[in-house]
Amino acid sequence: MSFSGSVFLQYLIDPRFAQAALTTIWIAVLAQTTGTAVGLAAAVALDKGAWPLRLVARIYVQIWRGTPLLAQLLLIYFGLPQLGLRLGVWEAGLIGLSLYAGAYMTEIARGAMRAVDPGQNEAARALGMNARTAFGSILLPQAIRLMLPPAGNEFNSMLRTTSLLSVISVEELLRVTNLAINETFRSVELYAVASLYYLAMTTVWMFVQIAIERRYAAGTANAARAGAA
Repeated sequence: MSFSGSVFLQYLIDPRFAQAALTTIWIAVLAQTTGTAVGLAAAVALDKGAWPLRLVARIYVQIWRGTPLLAQLLLIYFGLPQLGLRLGVWEAGLIGLSLYAGAYMTEIARGAMRAVDPGQNEAARALGMNARTAFGSILLPQAIRLMLPPAGNEFNSMLRTTSLLSVISVEELLRVTNLAINETFRSVELYAVASLYYLAMTTVWMFVQIAIERRYAAGTANAARAGAA
């Protein structure tokens, strides 16, 4: 069966695919945002927390980084009900993606915080700031700037990773594609459509990420010039 250009074009402009792509985007945004917050909290716990917090954070990172995301999703969706906690597909999917992203963001955040010159914190303490104020006003803003490139790459990956949610029937792009294949039996054309949507989303994000990084780089350079003056 040869490739059908008419089928490809028909589904390329099908509203169902556009809606599924939007669903994929907001799932990725929500999961990555939550994962970043989890990662920051775990990074602080690992570097500055008491030993019980460090232990919990280390176990969390090791488990979520050391096991496949697909297995994690299946355990959350099918395993938790056996423990009395039943989640819908959306809740299970978002929790799974957020915890997975959080484990990787933990190491990114730790690396960024350790890359900040320790003298910055010492100077803040010398000016009379307590540890919490120095962290929030001096260390964290600089660490976030350093986190932007790897965090942006993680979000780019998240846009594609959401496709795994199709196994628990979340109506994202790959799930809609598989349903359309069941209707038409034109797998090549429809997977090509889905691939083009994923490529479009990741390409747009690439330009957004470049713009964000340039803006923060310019702001840092201006601040450095002002300090030198």
